[in-house]
Amino acid sequence: MKNPLFCIILLMTLIISSYTYAGTVITPEMGEKYFENCVSNTKKQGTLSSENQKKFCACTAINMQKSITQEDIRALSYRDKSARLAMNKILIDVNGPCMQYPVYDLLNNQCMADLKNTAICSCLSGKMALFTKAYTQKMLPQLLKDNPEIYDPMTPIMESTEFQRTQQNIALSCATNPNQK
Repeated sequence: MKNPLFCIILLMTLIISSYTYAGTVITPEMGEKYFENCVSNTKKQGTLSSENQKKFCACTAINMQKSITQEDIRALSYRDKSARLAMNKILIDVNGPCMQYPVYDLLNNQCMADLKNTAICSCLSGKMALFTKAYTQKMLPQLLKDNPEIYDPMTPIMESTEFQRTQQNIALSCATNPNQK
């Protein structure tokens, strides 16, 4: 499944490692530069809608500034335990809270291709996006513990039993009442 998360992590590494600010914080300028490059990169991939490109990139830029340091970014270039720890921190704290945007678009596109019913697809993808927002950060630590070499957790998350079961329940609910809130 195509996903912008891995490319964005690599892009983030390149952008931030080029800065030489004193201290360890990710500055607002670095966050802004990351946002611009993130939007450009997700446009090239074409997997997210224009609206969700901006939401995903803004979400990850904000989380990056709140959750990681320049040392975390530099650690990604090493081939040791510090690189893996930094990657896990980025996956959990930067990307994890933002995965609802790619999930929404992936499910909505798949549903529209299969059903061609805007109401049902909007209901399903919207409710699954909300589920993903709540579920991902809870699931990621265990997922990374079980599969320590993961760089793009989107597929394992979407293939998990809990995600699949929730999607089936929500799909049935949306098929029965697609205009529910």
